[in-house]
Amino acid sequence: MPDLFQAQVSARPHAPAAWHRGEELTYAQLDARSDHVAARLLDHGVEPGSAVGVCGGRSLEALVAVLGVLKAGCAYVPLDEELPPARLRVMVEDGDVHAVVTLPGARRPRGPRTFVEVDPVSADLSGHVPVQARRAVSRPATNCAYVMFTSGSSGRPKPVVITHRGVVRLVLSDPGLPPPGPGDRVLHGYSLSSDASTIEIWNGLLTGACLVLVDRADLVSPPALEDVLRDHGVTVAYLTTSVFHHVARTRPRALSGLRFVSAGGEAMDSSLAATVMAACPDTTVVNFYGPTENTVVSTVHVLRAAPAQDMGVPIGRPFGASTAHVLRADGSVAAPGEEGELYVGGDGLAVGYAGDAELTAERFVTVDVHGRPERLYRTGDRAVRAHDGVLEYRGRLDRQVKLRGHRIELDEIEARLRAHPAVGEAAVELDGDRPVAYLTAAEPGDPLPLEALRAYCAQWLPSQAVPLLVAMRQFPVGGSGKVDRKRLSVNAATAGTAAPVESVLDAIAHVWELVLRERPAPDDDFFAVGGDSLLASEIVTRTLAVLNIDAAFGSSLIRSLLDTPTLAGFAEAVRAVRGSAAAAPAAPVDFARERELGVTLPPAQRPGPRPENPSEVLLTGATGFVGAFLLRRLLQATSARVHLPVRATTSAHAERRVRAALGRYGLRLPDGAWRRVVCFPADLAAPGLGMSPDHTAKLAGCLDLVVHNAAQVNFLYPYQALRAANVESTREIIRLAGPRRVPVHFLSTIAVLAGFGTAGVRHVDEDAELDHADRLSMGYAESKWVAEGLLRQAAAQGLPTAVYRPYEITGDRRHGACNTDTAICSLFKTIAETGLAPDIDLPMDFVPVDYVAEAVVHVATRQRAGDRVYHLTNPRPALLGDVLERMRAAGCALRMLPYQQWVGELVRHVARHPTSPTAPFVSLCVDRGHKADISVKEMYLDGTFPRLGRRNLEQALDGSGLHCPPVDADLLDRYLEYFFTSGYIPRPRRPEPELEELV
Repeated sequence: MPDLFQAQVSARPHAPAAWHRGEELTYAQLDARSDHVAARLLDHGVEPGSAVGVCGGRSLEALVAVLGVLKAGCAYVPLDEELPPARLRVMVEDGDVHAVVTLPGARRPRGPRTFVEVDPVSADLSGHVPVQARRAVSRPATNCAYVMFTSGSSGRPKPVVITHRGVVRLVLSDPGLPPPGPGDRVLHGYSLSSDASTIEIWNGLLTGACLVLVDRADLVSPPALEDVLRDHGVTVAYLTTSVFHHVARTRPRALSGLRFVSAGGEAMDSSLAATVMAACPDTTVVNFYGPTENTVVSTVHVLRAAPAQDMGVPIGRPFGASTAHVLRADGSVAAPGEEGELYVGGDGLAVGYAGDAELTAERFVTVDVHGRPERLYRTGDRAVRAHDGVLEYRGRLDRQVKLRGHRIELDEIEARLRAHPAVGEAAVELDGDRPVAYLTAAEPGDPLPLEALRAYCAQWLPSQAVPLLVAMRQFPVGGSGKVDRKRLSVNAATAGTAAPVESVLDAIAHVWELVLRERPAPDDDFFAVGGDSLLASEIVTRTLAVLNIDAAFGSSLIRSLLDTPTLAGFAEAVRAVRGSAAAAPAAPVDFARERELGVTLPPAQRPGPRPENPSEVLLTGATGFVGAFLLRRLLQATSARVHLPVRATTSAHAERRVRAALGRYGLRLPDGAWRRVVCFPADLAAPGLGMSPDHTAKLAGCLDLVVHNAAQVNFLYPYQALRAANVESTREIIRLAGPRRVPVHFLSTIAVLAGFGTAGVRHVDEDAELDHADRLSMGYAESKWVAEGLLRQAAAQGLPTAVYRPYEITGDRRHGACNTDTAICSLFKTIAETGLAPDIDLPMDFVPVDYVAEAVVHVATRQRAGDRVYHLTNPRPALLGDVLERMRAAGCALRMLPYQQWVGELVRHVARHPTSPTAPFVSLCVDRGHKADISVKEMYLDGTFPRLGRRNLEQALDGSGLHCPPVDADLLDRYLEYFFTSGYIPRPRRPEPELEELV
């Protein structure tokens, strides 16, 4: 693809390649800017062949980004900003995305470790000379060009791997349907994550045409679309069927200036096709059909004459270098006129689904067709091949349902309803055991004759299958231009409501929509519609800013959102705090009662475990930062098989998550090590860890060692919200390990000791009894405090235990790859972005993550566990001032502020930037400590937080050769360089030297 684009650059460097909102890029400009992105990716260490996310919306910068990714020899993964954050997280994870190119103004997705920013097209790049400005070598056409996710309507979105050859075949392979060329202007109106954008972008840029980018509002408004097509001389438009139908019904002459228009994605209405052909006699009208898995288009039907009104529009014949076969259930070829499943293949066929060999084998099959084996994709669509060879679409196999003994085709109901002259669009979904038909009027604003339509349905449907009819003004449409069926019921419920809502509820609904990318209903559950802990923080931060509420109410609003997570319930909580002078304190927790084990271990069973030479190890939390390093170290230092419970839907999904975690931090496993890794679905917060009793019993009977590293780490959530994941999971681990007395090694935190400091204790040894839980002031620390108490009681019954309390776990010693989701990293980023730093003595007690993993595995396999505690701290720490000194040396301009003044600036910064990485940690600086007149953050300052003994650790590591490196300039510079090269913190630009300095 880059080669074909380069040919256009050479042929017409000054011709326009793309236009948007008055800005234009020529082919030469697009070439130079995409070269810049490619070079920056290579400079950041992104390897050719990697999957690189492109995060943002449709724009000129997006075209620069996707071309740049391809020129770097990588595959792009569209991460459209219009998608809900929960879906973006799935796409990053399943698409194996470790690097992301972010477009101006786009929110960074969570997970990747490398970010490259695309400069606005108006920016001057003359001073941005990349270190290694070079083109990647040519790569085979069978390599991956992009990863496109399916809609996920039938479950988890699936990442489809598309090759360069598939795209080139889409553009150039059909001699009967020539692509656009120089002089053509191609409409580009669909989101990056839509198949429709694929055919728009590459049919334009690989042929010398000019892309005309339009905003979403212009695309769904026929009058606005007509203005765009006319004013900008658009000649080619690839529309989804929904948009084609909408224009055909309301303003068919809007398409008259086009020489070519196509529709695809859904069944084409024959009467509306005839309407367009009558209104636009000089426009070629085409019906495309094809799944994502066959690079957008598999078959094509050019309408030479208006189709009969009582007939569907065929999907035609195989497109270009494609094949299409109608097969029976036994795999044999169906006879002409016989219905079967449609299989497609050819040069556009995808490699498969990224990271899911099982699903790939299920959907991509080799079939003997007319005596010749052929690799094909099973579309799941029903089709018929007519006697003249033309294919007709009959609906989805999975849309055939059985209702009270009757087989009903939901697609057929839709088609029949669309055929009624009063109906515009129809979408039929199953709700329980009854179909529901959502309808719009043929003429906008006209009432629908629902009684007549019900009688119409009863003429050809059994009474049990006559759908419930719901009238709507318009259908919700997703970024792909197709009807968003998941939102139909919500939109229908509010379609007739015009009553004003209270201002607080309206404001909060707007905040939810902004964060979740979907308009919520009052009874929508925040967590059921895609919310999670970090998005909860953003919801609260935005709410505080929009309604001008004091930041001190943040923690109480988080508690309210957890207790009553509906939109209406949260709005009520917001109303309450707006009328309150002070935040309500959290309900007190009886920590003595919480730490009661409630489990009596049975007599020790045989054979006992062999932790010194383990064969079977259970490691929790392998998809996290520390867990990934622990997994690698266990596989390096032992010959054990490592069992990994992972929050996932299947074992394959669990393995993908673990591989993604390893890749995120650049970790490679020893050769053949994956044969010793067993991934399986589990849930830390569920009873029995979400495992079946048989699986639990099998593990209990074979384990030699348990490393319990998993936890829900959240500094905003109260204890009750973290109890299941952090406390009950530890109790379940004790039940699992107890019968055979399998040693349990538990990763805790030094935060469990914060209460000692405000109680006046200046030094805490590893063997000191835990105390002062009522002073901890943070749910996460409280949950770890209770979990340690459970282990102490289990140890009293004979269970070997070891507890590790690390200080600040930071990047590895060699590369400095950090987990940037931590509070300390967000502090550094905010200081760099604002240029403001607090004047405080905050300890920088850094323990590199690889050192932590090596120390834990060494102790676990070389020391007999027995109710021991190890403080994983740095014997030579630093202070925040030392970090600031290195930041200044790197070119950051910083100004020191007194702590309280800095906190005020921090609150204002987060109010202006609610998605800032610091937002989830603001409460630490605002909330007051229990029984102490200081903030939670100040509890950790030097002079307040106690000094920690580390005798147990030093004795255990004596002679091991393991040493924690000092927090000196060398280590700090390594971490800062990681922040700069990964794009987490923009590299400071040093001012150009003055002439006198040069002399």
